[in-house]
Amino acid sequence: MWGKGLVTGLRVTWRHFFGKKETVYYPEEKLPMTERFRGGHLVLDVEKCKACTICAINCPNAALKLQVEVDENKKRHIAAYVHDIGRCMYCDLCLEGCNFGALAWDKNYEGASYFKEDFIYDAVEEARNRRNEDE
Repeated sequence: MWGKGLVTGLRVTWRHFFGKKETVYYPEEKLPMTERFRGGHLVLDVEKCKACTICAINCPNAALKLQVEVDENKKRHIAAYVHDIGRCMYCDLCLEGCNFGALAWDKNYEGASYFKEDFIYDAVEEARNRRNEDE
């Protein structure tokens, strides 16, 4: 059956040769990420966050560091939400533990850097910057 295998292989080769091309020109075009993609930065919705610190408690690598402030009405507010991307293993336990839906991943898969300081990310500061840009 030497000829049958050769014909089958050539059929697959010709189908891919004349079929639709799947090339993406990466720096100019980026692949769309799926909904279940885990990676990039944590996006924090400051209005939804109740500063319960369950996400930091659930993190097995201690990649999340939170600073919580209590106001005069004894209401908790998040002051800083620091995500150490270098320690994070993207296990998604922080998102599963959040009862308020305040956390999400962004779809940025370009996470390479030469410097360790680039992997420290303050989500509260970034949310404030995004809000200022929208206004």
